[in-house]
Amino acid sequence: MEKFYQNNLNYIRQYHLDKICVVIAKITPYLTAALYALTLLILFINHSSKLLLTIIKPLSSFLIVTLIRKLYNRPRPCVVFNIEPLVDHKTDESFPSRHTVSAFTIAFALLNISLPLGIISLIIACLVGLSRIFCGVHFVSDVFCGFLIALIIHLI
Repeated sequence: MEKFYQNNLNYIRQYHLDKICVVIAKITPYLTAALYALTLLILFINHSSKLLLTIIKPLSSFLIVTLIRKLYNRPRPCVVFNIEPLVDHKTDESFPSRHTVSAFTIAFALLNISLPLGIISLIIACLVGLSRIFCGVHFVSDVFCGFLIALIIHLI
């Protein structure tokens, strides 16, 4: 799969697609964070019993992924294939995608609170993961494993 990625990245990268990917890569993490913060605020104001779990699951997934990244320390596709990434990023700790894990963990947490809000968050999380791949800062396996970690945390 990684070889497919390398051979087809230049084909995929066209001027307009690049611009769209950059906008998505830059905006979607902020949308996720805003939805999450607003949800936490509402849960806090309403003294909801779901508040603690809505904080613990994303926090624990973030910590787990940070540990895995430090242990694995995989170089990013832009380094491996010597390409210019569309967004500025570090050159190491690619596996798994922390942006993807965070976005999906938050989306799953919001899904437990509100179905429409959860669905919107899941769509945004998918865009986060895809934009990370198309911008050249993550492999498909980084994003897929990020999704799996978020799903496992959600199911626990």
